[in-house]
Amino acid sequence: MHQQAIDKAKAAPTHFDMQESFVRQLDARITHHLSQLSPAPARLIDAASDAMGSGKRLRPYLLHLVAGDVADRDAVLDMAVALEMVHTASLIVDDLPSMDNAMLRRGRPTTHARFGEATAILTAIGLLNHAISIANGVAGLADGQRGALVSILSGVMGWQGLVAGQELDLHGFSDRDGVDDGPLDRITRINALKTGALLCAAVEAGAILGGRPDAERSLLRRFGEDLGQAFQIADDLIDMLSDSAATGKDCRKDVGKETYLAVYGAEEALRRCRGLLASADAALVGAGLSPEPFRCMIDAIFTPMLDRVPQAQAASAAR
Repeated sequence: MHQQAIDKAKAAPTHFDMQESFVRQLDARITHHLSQLSPAPARLIDAASDAMGSGKRLRPYLLHLVAGDVADRDAVLDMAVALEMVHTASLIVDDLPSMDNAMLRRGRPTTHARFGEATAILTAIGLLNHAISIANGVAGLADGQRGALVSILSGVMGWQGLVAGQELDLHGFSDRDGVDDGPLDRITRINALKTGALLCAAVEAGAILGGRPDAERSLLRRFGEDLGQAFQIADDLIDMLSDSAATGKDCRKDVGKETYLAVYGAEEALRRCRGLLASADAALVGAGLSPEPFRCMIDAIFTPMLDRVPQAQAASAAR
């Protein structure tokens, strides 16, 4: 009997296997949706395909995990594609010469570097619009659910989401922005808008597709908020302490900005990041979801990022 249990455990798919399987299905669905763009100009389709051709797929997988097995598989995949389109569009815009002026993203030339600034802008607009179209056409849902998904996407794009976060990141706060509690308040707000908003959108969309009750959804939103804050701090650490060869994107683009790292230093930033991850985990457990798949996903993303910090600090001290 003991040997049978061992054999069964060996045969069971690991969380990594399940994530890989989902990403393969997601990539196939992305290809399907991009193939429906014709007769749009071929150059725009090429730019969109190039921009969406790689990535961690963190937000779609998070949506999938929250939705759970009871959700319709096609609905989850379609909404995951829509979410990834919004994320990709935001990266295209972030990288523009008038924004961060980045030339490298995901180890490849940024969209404007390869296709030109005008095509990059048009591609981002096209992806945002198509994301809304996909969400509005998700099959098998009540009108209220479909409307909620559209509202989530439009909200994360706009005045209280990515647009607001990018503006504040570039130009800071004015006296009318209602943030006067010091640097931590300002940093937390920018991180929530630029990074947390998309993670919360993934969680909320997954909760709708999975029919999660309101009590669970409240805790899951806190999970997304804490995860977003932790992710941005980790990203800031890597941006300042690593290089483009290791990260696959331009580094040190945040020099001069008011980030958690810049204000509080690397040691405190690392401590804060780990504390936020612990808080996110507690919210997840409180929501009653099986935490192990989420923990495996978070560990796979954050461990390589955070492990670079002491290595980079040691290399810097040796110079």
